[in-house]
Amino acid sequence: MALTIAMRCLVWSALAVLPMAHAQNAGSQAAMTTSRNLSLSAQPLGQALNALARTWGVSVSVDAALVEGRTAPALQGVQTLNEALAKSLAGSGLEAVSMGAVVQIRPKAQAAVTLGEVTVTAQGELNPMTEGTGSYTTRQISIGKTELSIRETPQSVSVITRQQMDDKNLHSLDEVLAQATGVTKTQRNFGDHKFAIRGFVLDNDNYLVDGVPGTVYSSVGWLPLDTAIYDRVEVLRGAAGLQVGAADPSGAVNLVRKRPRTERHLELALSAGSWGNLRTEVDAGGPLNQEGSVRGRVVAAYQDRGYFYDVSRSRAPMLYGVVEADLGRDTTLAIGARRQEKAIDGFWLFGLPRYSDGGALDLSRTTSLVQNWNRQKGSVTELFSDVEHRLQGDWRVKLSLNRTEGQLDQKAAIARGAVDRHTGIGSRFYTLYFKDAHIVSHGLDVNASGSFEAFGRRHQMLMGANGSRQRVVDQSAGLGDGSAIDISNPDHGAIPEPVRPEWESQGRSRDEKYGIYVSARLQLSDPLHLSLGGRLSWLKYNAFDSLSGQVSGNYRQSRELTPYAGLVYDLNRQWSAYISYADSFQPQSAYLTASGTPLSPAVGANYEAGLKGELHGGRLNVSAAVFGIRKKGLAVPDAAHAGLCPSSLASPDCYRSGGNLRSKGFELEASGELLPGWQVAAGYTFVRSHDDEGKSISAETPRHLLRASTTYRLPGEWSAWTLGGAVAAQSGYSYFADDDTSVRMGEGGRVVLDLRAAYRMDRNWTVSVTVANVADKKYYAMLGQLRRGNYFGEPRSVLLAVRGAF
Repeated sequence: MALTIAMRCLVWSALAVLPMAHAQNAGSQAAMTTSRNLSLSAQPLGQALNALARTWGVSVSVDAALVEGRTAPALQGVQTLNEALAKSLAGSGLEAVSMGAVVQIRPKAQAAVTLGEVTVTAQGELNPMTEGTGSYTTRQISIGKTELSIRETPQSVSVITRQQMDDKNLHSLDEVLAQATGVTKTQRNFGDHKFAIRGFVLDNDNYLVDGVPGTVYSSVGWLPLDTAIYDRVEVLRGAAGLQVGAADPSGAVNLVRKRPRTERHLELALSAGSWGNLRTEVDAGGPLNQEGSVRGRVVAAYQDRGYFYDVSRSRAPMLYGVVEADLGRDTTLAIGARRQEKAIDGFWLFGLPRYSDGGALDLSRTTSLVQNWNRQKGSVTELFSDVEHRLQGDWRVKLSLNRTEGQLDQKAAIARGAVDRHTGIGSRFYTLYFKDAHIVSHGLDVNASGSFEAFGRRHQMLMGANGSRQRVVDQSAGLGDGSAIDISNPDHGAIPEPVRPEWESQGRSRDEKYGIYVSARLQLSDPLHLSLGGRLSWLKYNAFDSLSGQVSGNYRQSRELTPYAGLVYDLNRQWSAYISYADSFQPQSAYLTASGTPLSPAVGANYEAGLKGELHGGRLNVSAAVFGIRKKGLAVPDAAHAGLCPSSLASPDCYRSGGNLRSKGFELEASGELLPGWQVAAGYTFVRSHDDEGKSISAETPRHLLRASTTYRLPGEWSAWTLGGAVAAQSGYSYFADDDTSVRMGEGGRVVLDLRAAYRMDRNWTVSVTVANVADKKYYAMLGQLRRGNYFGEPRSVLLAVRGAF
């Protein structure tokens, strides 16, 4: 409640300072020759121009399309506004012209004099930051801790930029991942849903925050993340052993936080949509001292929303702050915090059942099987700090620390049971469930990176170490009920709110992971680069029930190596071909062999080859890739020694290495500016997977998956308008139900279309309308079993959003 009140106060405070944001100073002519001491980092050109306008107190007028996708170099030292503008606009084809009280940025006039041929080669400073660029792509990525372009990275990587998140109103991480190429959502128990890539699951270990692993817990399920605090989300597909070590060979997701900007800014976002979906965002910050050596930023968001199904409603306040300080010329320190809460009334566990013959229930999408007192409350408190020191040349050392504490409280009447098609009977409230969890995570990463000369060429290197520790206390209890449910007319007040009984279990777990890593990008010849790397990992996990004393998990792994190699050949300045190998591992020491030794880890290996293009000066990235993944050495029962390993935690049976999971396919992707004003983010994936018995390893992963989003700013006198849309299409799938393997269940193929229109009212305000699922397609977004776990996709909805930037 206190956080909610604070959020509202912050919103009103921001609105109160709007008149000051409109104040403009005249006299740009005199300002052009006035000197100022600057300390601006390389950043998007639009943000650099705003910073210069603030510093000199002038108005700068520029069409956003002219600066979109361009980067300004760092500016240091004493210089006039004329000099600063010239350096910022160098190589852009733009010029600054003083016109009364305004400095206008416009294309340079063509010279009437014909000169001899002049060849100019320039390399601007690149920056992976996406906010302010207006782009659906980025010049560089940072998921590998060294900043490389997408074309230079010999693995498949997608980036969901700040602009794409704003345009599509993607406010949570699960909404963001649902837009990424080749990523699908899968149903999991108790609402802790997961995403999968290429048939393999993204678990907690696959998520990084600013490159630091080990501090994320149920980020797309119980404790969701608000994306208002992130500049971009980077999604690497395939094994990511170099980044995370112990994980499924699905990929890695890097969440990159917003940092303080060098200019003062205030941004507001207000939206209202179907089913009472209301949201407010405030993002403000800038220099905190006259020199600009200390900078700050605050982001606040509050969302109060209903859902298309009955009863449920949620409230989610979030507050984020970060301060960055230059401790001298070469050292920068950042300290920040995030507090996020989410309370869901009418929390729904397990979704809908199906008919016992596998068919989908013929019900309204508003149907929910919840009791009015169902509730989930979750909160996250995150503290982080990092310090970077720049050494001689381009070498730098960086230390990052994260601490996250999460709290989860659930109570729900849980419905389960397949329904007889003829009688409508079969679904019941089988238990009244209570859960309380407390999670504390710590993460640390230290690394050094830079370039060096050898054999007449320049190479890049990264070396570092990281570690994480996560402790979880998970308590649960249940009350038997057995009340029958009328599927066609569920009674949401059928069961009085119960009093929680004594806890029946109290699980405690401790998960520790440590690793050292090194990677190098070697220039073998002008067009050929070799990337080599590896991670050496140690981990230890133990879990037990403190009430019963029963041990439920106890394993460790030492010195497990996960290598990585990639070869990139530059066909020309725009196109590259690549091949790569990467792996990851998962421990299996909870299984014992017949000789009594722990089973070796299962190893997931990713093989990939592809073609990447960096077009229009880096404003458009395209790629095509073929891939194959094999996870080998999975535990399988040793039939010759059944029941002879009673001390094994997994089972009294003995096990051997032998199981295999395979996935293969190809992907096509394009992101960025196709033509001036036309942004696109599109990806197509074809994937097939199977185990040793020929069954799909991820039945709910469709064979064909297409996602595409686009916006187009109209030209000329219509330039205030932007039109856009999105399409999500996938093929059907089916599988034998887990709870009755004689019955097949599935979902047909579908195409879902969204449309959007935005109007720029003036230089500060933009209003937009988005219509999702325009055709009101009825479909199931996730499937589980016959008795539970089936969820309708969202019907047609409308969202009105207003954004202001000052």
